[in-house]
Amino acid sequence: MDAYVSNDAGFSGSSVSEVDLSRRMFLAWLGIGLASLALPVPLWAMDDGRRTYQETITVLSGLYRGEVESHLRYKAYEARALQEGHANIAHLFAATADSEAIHAQRFSEILARLGVVVVPAEQLAGELAFHVGSTKENLRQATEVELAEIDVRYPQYLARMRAEGVEGALKAVAYAWRSEQQHRELIKDIQSGTGIFFGMLVERFRTTPVRYFVCQHCGSTLTAMPVERCPVCGFSIEWYKEIPLPAG
Repeated sequence: MDAYVSNDAGFSGSSVSEVDLSRRMFLAWLGIGLASLALPVPLWAMDDGRRTYQETITVLSGLYRGEVESHLRYKAYEARALQEGHANIAHLFAATADSEAIHAQRFSEILARLGVVVVPAEQLAGELAFHVGSTKENLRQATEVELAEIDVRYPQYLARMRAEGVEGALKAVAYAWRSEQQHRELIKDIQSGTGIFFGMLVERFRTTPVRYFVCQHCGSTLTAMPVERCPVCGFSIEWYKEIPLPAG
């Protein structure tokens, strides 16, 4: 929470002595100063982020690159699924790709406010390479990547960043982690369906269309629109966008 101090001291009349007034103001400022030591650091309070918040910058820089790669990888998986006639599986990949792009954008914005020159996603795309297999193979790979991010990486990222207390960065990473947990739920059934029962899985996806909604602030990915607010970031449901079924 950003600290705010009103210009109105809240005193009226002339019966309060100058000494008493000064004492009250000093105690008020002292309380604010002490309280601020326990609060996360708002982004606007940073004078030289590159020097003071190096661990946060290191984590966010790696996450930004990783999210750009994830977005491109899922878009490639989407295209392959369409080529193989799996429109509904392509739909799942399209929703996940949109969520990863939002995470990348948020990390990029925070890095820029910390004084970091961020390499544009378009430029990074030319530097990244990843394997695109069959839809069956891609589903298995997607599951393994999601589980690794959720169970190992994000807790480590938050632990590394927490000491520096950059509120906006901590929130962005926490939101991304919760979104990845949603991705895990969406593909949980796929983990066991990429073996000998892949044909049954494909048929189930073909006969049971699913709608996907992605929060454009935090990347939350749901199969039904929330009632009032995003369950991850708390923003209005107006931030949600339905991801259309890709055209084959």
